[in-house]
Amino acid sequence: MRIKVLGAAAGGGLPQWNCTCANCTSLRQRHPNIQARTQSQLAVTADDATWFLINASPDLRQQFLNNPEIHPDPTKGLRNTPVAAIILTSADLDHVLGLLLMREFTPVRIYATRPVISILKKNSFFHMLDRLPGQSRWTEIEPSIPFDAGSGLTCTPIALSNNLPTYISEADRAALDPTGATIGLILEDSTGARAAYLPALPSVSDPLKQLLSTCSTIFIDGTFWSDDELQKTQPGTPLARSMGHLPINGPDGSLETLKDLKNTRKIYTHINNTNPILQEQSSERREVEDAGWEVAWDGLEITL
Repeated sequence: MRIKVLGAAAGGGLPQWNCTCANCTSLRQRHPNIQARTQSQLAVTADDATWFLINASPDLRQQFLNNPEIHPDPTKGLRNTPVAAIILTSADLDHVLGLLLMREFTPVRIYATRPVISILKKNSFFHMLDRLPGQSRWTEIEPSIPFDAGSGLTCTPIALSNNLPTYISEADRAALDPTGATIGLILEDSTGARAAYLPALPSVSDPLKQLLSTCSTIFIDGTFWSDDELQKTQPGTPLARSMGHLPINGPDGSLETLKDLKNTRKIYTHINNTNPILQEQSSERREVEDAGWEVAWDGLEITL
């Protein structure tokens, strides 16, 4: 199984278009110890030919351009793609807006839980995925039930949160069963190699920790260093936990909570533009690396 990080930033990317925080400013001033990142996106293949996208970021067009593995093949006709399907972990905008870029008359299978499918199908924007009969092929998945995505890849959704995106109206919230609104994924190939992808992680239970210990590599929510990171930057903004993101630092943060995973490669992804771990010479980055963690970057590739 090959896993490629097409984008490692949280919503807004790095630099964020309207932000003058230390990280965004450093990038615009071309400081050498920080690198730009597009919004969170993963691509996976179990046979080196067919690829699966995990989510569909707003930066997907640029990510397609940047990665030849997912380019169309001129020998296979005018319209084709090696991307067999997209697997959604939530209906958050930074995970689904890229779907609109895939409306160009090519069939696409979309795996998602029931609440995510309900949310997206109700929005007329996503009707553009059906410009041809049967163009979008929605397939419902359920937490804890593995499914065969094809081409040697098996996926198991992990229930993480029932929190719906903030853009959902109160009426729609009342009508929806939110079970499975946010999931993580266990990815497994035919050899038994396993990886986990959890770009939004609200908490870590003992059963989840045990499940993660069965994976050789895990990609974990690295959105915020501290719970009050945004508030320090702009007063009045929400806490990390209230947004469904377990912070890295602190006595019950992910760095401490997952320290027992000694034989697992641990990588932070979905990193907010304000997070100090993005500065390669920062004390926070050193703390993360000293604890055996890596910080994802666009183009990082792993073979299991």
